[in-house]
Amino acid sequence: MLKAFVSVGQKPDVKKVLRDIFLELDKEGYRKSNAHTLDEKQLILELRELLVNKRYFIVIDDIWDVEAWKIISCALKDSNCGSKIITTTRSLEVAAKSGEAYQLKPLSPDNSENLLYMRLYGGKSKCPFDHPLEISEKILQRCGGVPLAILTIASLLDGKEREDWSKVYDSIGFGHGKNQDVDNTRKILLFSYYDLPYYLRPCLLYLSIYPEDYTVEKETLIWKWSAEGFIKEEPGIRQYELGERYFSELVNRSMIQPIWGGYGSCFVTGCRVHDLVLDMISLLSNEENFVRVWDVNDQRISCQSNARRLAIQKIVLEQDDSLANMCTPQLRSFSAIGCDIYVMPSLTSFGALRVLDMEDCSFNGDGSYHLDHLGSLVHLRYLGLRRMPIDKLPEEIGNLKFLQTLNLIYNGNGIKELPQSFGLLRQLKRLRFEVAEGIVGMHLLGNLTSLEDLRLTFDTWSPEFVVELRKLTMLRNLNLSIISHKGVDDSQVKALVKSLGKLKEIQILYIYFMGYVSIGPQGWEGYVPPRQLREFLIRTEKDMLPAWINPSLVPNLTRLWFNLKEVKARDMEILGSFPELVTLRLTDLFLGSQNFLPDVMGGLFPKLRYFTTPAPLRFLQGAMPSLESLQYWYLEVDRLKRDSSFVFEFGSWKNLRSLQKVEATFRLGPAQEKQNEAVVALELAANQHPNRPNLTVEIY
Repeated sequence: MLKAFVSVGQKPDVKKVLRDIFLELDKEGYRKSNAHTLDEKQLILELRELLVNKRYFIVIDDIWDVEAWKIISCALKDSNCGSKIITTTRSLEVAAKSGEAYQLKPLSPDNSENLLYMRLYGGKSKCPFDHPLEISEKILQRCGGVPLAILTIASLLDGKEREDWSKVYDSIGFGHGKNQDVDNTRKILLFSYYDLPYYLRPCLLYLSIYPEDYTVEKETLIWKWSAEGFIKEEPGIRQYELGERYFSELVNRSMIQPIWGGYGSCFVTGCRVHDLVLDMISLLSNEENFVRVWDVNDQRISCQSNARRLAIQKIVLEQDDSLANMCTPQLRSFSAIGCDIYVMPSLTSFGALRVLDMEDCSFNGDGSYHLDHLGSLVHLRYLGLRRMPIDKLPEEIGNLKFLQTLNLIYNGNGIKELPQSFGLLRQLKRLRFEVAEGIVGMHLLGNLTSLEDLRLTFDTWSPEFVVELRKLTMLRNLNLSIISHKGVDDSQVKALVKSLGKLKEIQILYIYFMGYVSIGPQGWEGYVPPRQLREFLIRTEKDMLPAWINPSLVPNLTRLWFNLKEVKARDMEILGSFPELVTLRLTDLFLGSQNFLPDVMGGLFPKLRYFTTPAPLRFLQGAMPSLESLQYWYLEVDRLKRDSSFVFEFGSWKNLRSLQKVEATFRLGPAQEKQNEAVVALELAANQHPNRPNLTVEIY
């Protein structure tokens, strides 16, 4: 069955919505059809063809516009295969056009109370005896069963003295009008904004540069905050680490909604902003000249605008647009997302700019953006050009002495040449780009000695890079993807490991070899990891567990992904002894004659919450006491039986007392009957578990 969940929003870009549906339903078909180049009519035809005689489940979230829904619904062909479409809207008119409508009711008083107690204390059963019952009942009554209002006010009350709760209630000034639930929610949000510490307010307002329902990458946001000067200096703490604290505090105060990502959705990778929060911060930003947003609803921007930040979203910039000729000496940030640009203002007019960020924008002429006069932006701290037609950097980039972030990811064929002045960017802390085959100038990389975060994707391996890597001793986050194994031999592997050994500050280390490359125990010989290493992910040909993967050497390891040739009982014991390990992903195991993994003994993996395995194993009592998510990755049903009398080893889930979610994927093959038998066994184990974990089964 095909599945998709797509948000629309108040200001829909219907073409993007259709692309998103296509991408979620069929990633491979999306890529082959070059869907990003298709217009609305072509996308509708592609989707209708895709859905012929298919069963699907599609959720279209947050529709406000009837005309947008009419266009979207044209693409969703019903072939009478039992498909379902669910739409969510706050418009009764849209609901009437969508079919049978179910009006969502507010939370009941009991559920409202449970949500409040869960946010404040972790559950009703943990409510202290001195909880101020009377004032909390009054607060809940004013929240009207709106979850956002309850969560926001709970976050506001959390940490305050209980005798101050009445003052908070009295200060908000709840309404009694026709739409009092919405009005009260807005008042709670506004009060919560003014309750923020002074340093968090600009961080929250800055999120008004993003469109509705946009997923904001956490790392990118924090580096932008840093470039803008929002993160205050504290001795002995890196600015990025402080930014992570700011981000977490906004999450804890329910001002932003965290997005969980990574393998198994095991850590926060970004955030979204609720519509009501976005409305509030957009209004405040406009009033304070903090941000000016120009989108499809605005015909023109005033040349007299005093806003310090300009964000343009999903519009066409033509020859006669005022933006092309406007003088913007006060502008500190320029952001463009999803725009068709026929004329771009000269960068010489952005003299005070600290942030220049453009994403998914197209240009006239040859389609490239040449970064003319980039060197005039002498105050620039952040330069982001994502999914943009950039293949080389100008020589004058060396003038950007204060540049901290250079983000050039997803730019087609990659960067072909680094100018000689690139080596002058000695304040650069974060660098991301694709490396084209035969790139010129990689020898300059070693001059960037302030780099903390480096992410590179190589078409083919660069021996020159390996030599320069060992000079980047301040790196704390290294992410390398090597698409081709061409030119990677044992000597190059040893050279890479030698360079990694020089990186004494490294905390996060990701290495993806897409081809048949093996490091092996001998390749790691002599490598001494830094004790502060927190995340290690390596995708190579199947290897043995290196000797340095040991809790005595890297006691702070929280995430580990390894392609292991086999796992022995001793390996399982070592892995289970890491005191802080939260995520473990074992893939592509060669099981040989044993046909199963060793048993997981009691007492092992005390903090593990996310576990991925390609083969069955048995959990003994007391094993993995914190495990919430279990993922079976490409199970092969022929491996699932231990002997002729043993059916499927899923019954030991009962010993995983914290289990909440199980995912299982199977390779599409001839053993359909055995796959069906395995699915039945999975469902039985899930139903028999006391927690009734959510089970998802996919066949590829």
